[in-house]
Amino acid sequence: MSTLLTLVKGGFMKTQLWVMTVLITFLVASGQANASEREVSKHQVPQSVLEAFEKAYPDAKEVEFEKEMIEGKAVYEVEYKENNSKYEILYDSDGVILQKEETIDVKALPEPVVRAIFKEYPRATIEEAEKVMKPDGMVTGYEVEIKADGKKLELELDTQGKILKTEQD
Repeated sequence: MSTLLTLVKGGFMKTQLWVMTVLITFLVASGQANASEREVSKHQVPQSVLEAFEKAYPDAKEVEFEKEMIEGKAVYEVEYKENNSKYEILYDSDGVILQKEETIDVKALPEPVVRAIFKEYPRATIEEAEKVMKPDGMVTGYEVEIKADGKKLELELDTQGKILKTEQD
């Protein structure tokens, strides 16, 4: 009996150690992911990005820049306002647009997206919404900020309402 108890305790301790290792690894990795997004000044943005942005959006207001690392490559997000709308454009370091986002009224979200959110989070409040587009303007999905059970979450959904990613703010 004492051998069985020792084996059970040993297995339990190994499981606890494994769970703690996974948890610590996750926390460190998520900290590094957040650290890779940082606000930068206009002078820290490559000239190719600035020229592409300023040529395409000469009337942009309240312009802000962020540098991010995606798959080991530096990309630059430009946030701005134009015609009472808020936009984010993601550029590679050569000034090529990778993705666009436009803030939209939450009432403009497609029905399948809204249905998927409330199926997964029945008591959610949708606080903000953005449509995600390819450089040509084709909508590829939505980013939605919700408040559910006292938590703020950011959801990424495809155009059919499938939740692709969930992050806690």
